[in-house]
Amino acid sequence: MNSVSTVSSPRTVRQALWGPVEELLGECAHQRACPELLDGDWIRLGLDRALHEVPSGRAYLQQHGFQFERCPPLAHYFEALKSERRCRLVRELNGRLCQRVAATLPDALGAYADLANFDVYAGDGHWHGAAVHDARTDGTKHAVGHFYALDLRRHTLRHLAAGIGLKEHDMHVLKRLEPQALRQQAPVGRQVLWVWDKAGIDFHAWHRWKQAHGLYFVSREKENMALAVQGLPAWDRQDPVDAGVQSVELVAGQAGVLVRRIRYVEPVTGTEYVFLTNELTIRPGLIAFLYKLRWDLEKVFDELKNKLNEQKAWATSLVAKAAQAQFLCLLHNLLLLVEGRLEHEGIVNHAEQGRKAQELERAQAHAAKAGRKFPSPILALRRLTQRSVKLLRWLRASLWDNLPWTAATPSTPNSSPNLGHRSARALYCPLLLPRHSHTTDNPSNLPQPGAHWIQINVCRHCRQRFVRHRTCLPAGHDISRSSQRQGISGCS
Repeated sequence: MNSVSTVSSPRTVRQALWGPVEELLGECAHQRACPELLDGDWIRLGLDRALHEVPSGRAYLQQHGFQFERCPPLAHYFEALKSERRCRLVRELNGRLCQRVAATLPDALGAYADLANFDVYAGDGHWHGAAVHDARTDGTKHAVGHFYALDLRRHTLRHLAAGIGLKEHDMHVLKRLEPQALRQQAPVGRQVLWVWDKAGIDFHAWHRWKQAHGLYFVSREKENMALAVQGLPAWDRQDPVDAGVQSVELVAGQAGVLVRRIRYVEPVTGTEYVFLTNELTIRPGLIAFLYKLRWDLEKVFDELKNKLNEQKAWATSLVAKAAQAQFLCLLHNLLLLVEGRLEHEGIVNHAEQGRKAQELERAQAHAAKAGRKFPSPILALRRLTQRSVKLLRWLRASLWDNLPWTAATPSTPNSSPNLGHRSARALYCPLLLPRHSHTTDNPSNLPQPGAHWIQINVCRHCRQRFVRHRTCLPAGHDISRSSQRQGISGCS
């Protein structure tokens, strides 16, 4: 496995974020020569829109389009969004990027021999608001659904399908997908394990997919299930991985499909969970642990909705909605690489890691008081479940100013004082800086830590940027657009 250290340092933050896409785009079979809007430009437009919080496509082009040499007209932009060929291109590109991430970042499940021959995914649906021009049904615009897969080994995100109709059921989506789509490019001989909630249960489908395609499922038992016990397989009660497991049974329903039922008590609350799986060899404690990791997908959905502010569809066509989901997956995976590069350079979100460590200590103390033990996989896992707002703000500001990588990531928080809150180290370090006012008579003046807010304005004539802090813009310039950003370090 390669590591981030084997990759040379990028020249700019822009290159660090978009560089992998530019490298992989030339390998894609769905790329075509389109002189009016190059595929590379279209990909960068989609990713840049996904990264920035803008209410509409028109607003995005007005606020950010001037940063691109070949920004398309509004009509052409939306026409390209519904291109099936371009949608297949971004899907292929994300698949290649997932392979790049797999060869770069560490494997969170690599310590467990039981899972050595398994690709492990969490799957679920996510819903957001309809597009502005979506048709109404009975006077109501209905939410738009997408189904995603999160690789539980390295946290890469993939789009499975867009929902069809009103609230399409999860199992209906799984059944209309090709088995190869569920295998996610896994090579022949490798098994694929899906962790899904109760909406993913269909024993007939589970058996068929297992026998023909090496697909396995983990879910939770439904309350109304009538399952008969067929056997009691042996398991190691002393194994620290299996701490919390109460019983393991082989059961079958009316369909006659044999599955394993695992009863597990959560160590903090004492709540009992009952899991079902058609995989019969993985230790029961690992099955419970994998279902716990399914919550990571819900945290990624929170990242998309609340941190990237993707709360409605970009356009009305199903292809455009699928392209939007593909861009979000592509951006999420690019952020993983940037975060990994920062960690390799010693820039770590110690505050968030400290909070998670304190939560784990409190949970262990509570479980010990109740006489329950923590499973060893929970204690061993050290991974953030979503990208932080601080990282996103730093990226947006650095891309806006096209900062060199070395300038945006100085060796110490105060080694580049003019960068202020845009320094990645300053974002992740607890700085106590005094408040001070700002002057903007000099257009090159940059924001400093401690500001309540700053406002960036762009002159529509000379494209020069001015940073203000409740002050007037220099005379002779006309403002075409502005955006507000919150200060980070030193705020109270």
